[in-house]
Amino acid sequence: MTALTGNTLRFIGRQAILDQTLSLFGYELLFRAGTDNVFSGNAEEATNHVIDSCLSMIACSTAKNLFINCTRDALVNMSLELLPSHRVILEIVETIFPDADLVKACKQLKRSGFRLALDDFSPNESMRELVEIADFIKIDFRASNPAVRREIYNMCRNKKVVFVAKKVETLSELREAQAEGNTFFQGYFLSRPEIVGEAQISINKSIYLQLFAALAKSSLDVREIERLILLEPSLCYRLLRHANSALHGFRYRISTIQAALNLVGVDAFRKLVTVIIASKLSHSSTNRDVEQSLERAHFCESLASVLNENPSELYMLGMLSMMDRMLNIPMARLVEIVSLNSRIEEALLGSPKGVGRALQLCRFHERGGDVEGLFQNDALVRDSALNYFNALLSAGNSLQALAI
Repeated sequence: MTALTGNTLRFIGRQAILDQTLSLFGYELLFRAGTDNVFSGNAEEATNHVIDSCLSMIACSTAKNLFINCTRDALVNMSLELLPSHRVILEIVETIFPDADLVKACKQLKRSGFRLALDDFSPNESMRELVEIADFIKIDFRASNPAVRREIYNMCRNKKVVFVAKKVETLSELREAQAEGNTFFQGYFLSRPEIVGEAQISINKSIYLQLFAALAKSSLDVREIERLILLEPSLCYRLLRHANSALHGFRYRISTIQAALNLVGVDAFRKLVTVIIASKLSHSSTNRDVEQSLERAHFCESLASVLNENPSELYMLGMLSMMDRMLNIPMARLVEIVSLNSRIEEALLGSPKGVGRALQLCRFHERGGDVEGLFQNDALVRDSALNYFNALLSAGNSLQALAI
């Protein structure tokens, strides 16, 4: 996957898919080279662009279901596994021949939690094996007649598939699609594709965001973290270099992410990776942003015993609180795409409750003691001043030790 370059904005189309009550079920994401609402370009590049756009937070608002057209290479090469499987439905377009490699890849993607849709489906026996594992069958109402559609319905009888009527362009077609038993509906009569444009975020930053999300979990998934780190060679190099440095004093060389985790320890590993990621992001922001994120992390963590909260969770809250600035995207968009603990999400969006209290106190000290929004009789307003001073020192020491 290569990042698109040359444009300040990237564009993607989205078309609503509605349920039987005509409420939003999800969106199909469509490649758009610019503001013209029409496809142009190479199909493989289009799929990669949509994948990159999802990872870079241009995916549709809060919709829980996102349909994405996929090419054969994207399916077989498993690049689609970068996408959030709980939200994404992979559309297998009608031009793809279901050979053994493709079927094998689709079964693997299913095991990874993805749902599959067969797009512009026609009643062809060669598709039988894919029908067995499909979750959705999309039927083009412009390109089919009632007789063809009956063949499709009969072919899928007794299968656990849901029918989606697409290119529904008149009220009579909607009524016909409903009468034939389709569950979801898509087309100009219901909703035309709309263009969404947003500042482009590189794939590297997408990987960093996924890493932050993985590190924010109370129980680390080492395989997932290792996979993400290995996708960014320079990050892998820096991590191993720091793990091997005199800072940790190991007697033998560390050559794997697993070894670094085992020897450094979970909490220290989490901190090491987050600081390195923040420093990488600082190339597009400022070193002060990195320093402030570390200050917030150390301060929030220092309140763990007082607030009776998880110190690792508080540390990640502080680090993540600067990500919107570093990436130049709204915090609401960040928490929407990155799968975080709901408590951290609420705190990042401004809630003063739970772990959010630590971040609120930190901002209080950053403003030099502005009590706006804080309870005057909150003992922590006064008592946490020393914590904040120590956090400044700790952040400085961390940056100096890592030569950032």
